[in-house]
Amino acid sequence: MLAKLLHRRGVDLVRGELVPDVVETVVESLRRLQQLVGPDGYVVTSGGIGPTHDDITYAAVAEATKRTLHVHKPTEERMKSHYEAQGKELNAARLRMATLPTPCLVHDTPNLWVPLVQVDNVFVLPGIPRLFQSMLEANQDLFTGSGFTTETWWTQWGEGDLAEALGQVAEKYNSVVQIGSYPRTKSDHTYVTKLVFEGRDAEAVKAAVREAAATIEMHQPAGA
Repeated sequence: MLAKLLHRRGVDLVRGELVPDVVETVVESLRRLQQLVGPDGYVVTSGGIGPTHDDITYAAVAEATKRTLHVHKPTEERMKSHYEAQGKELNAARLRMATLPTPCLVHDTPNLWVPLVQVDNVFVLPGIPRLFQSMLEANQDLFTGSGFTTETWWTQWGEGDLAEALGQVAEKYNSVVQIGSYPRTKSDHTYVTKLVFEGRDAEAVKAAVREAAATIEMHQPAGA
């Protein structure tokens, strides 16, 4: 879901990492990824912000970005209302979920008390899929990049038949156009291979399509 949303927003997903609940490991990963994407990129974390001992993401983000941890009062108040409505106590364990790297930006999501925490270019989200998706969708305007131009073409050629010609085009436009080749996966598909040309330079995309079409018999889907 993250990759699809970022793509819609014109943002490249350059790397995904799965790391254990070890502060030092998370800190190392965060710092390396921040360096990889630069100050204009985004690092998104998922999980590790609950009330138990293994929820160490806020602590790791604080260390990685040279912040300190403090209770965020507005989040505490929202949590208090949430748990009181359930007849539950806002105890010390639950309060850990409002103890955030400080200073930070806190982005709200309608009907949820859980904060989307932003520290520099690090965005901290929960690991529960429905919460992650709701918060990401509600705050998608935080993520912006240059738009993509995409052209989809069909061919009756198999991948083995078109590989050499397509590879030559892909090599020529390697730095500006991504070319994907996808074989038919369902018997009712009316193509043998689907080709997708994508890039931020619209003219380069069109040029790559023209060169591919010069040697590969292909056509666009109806209505494209």
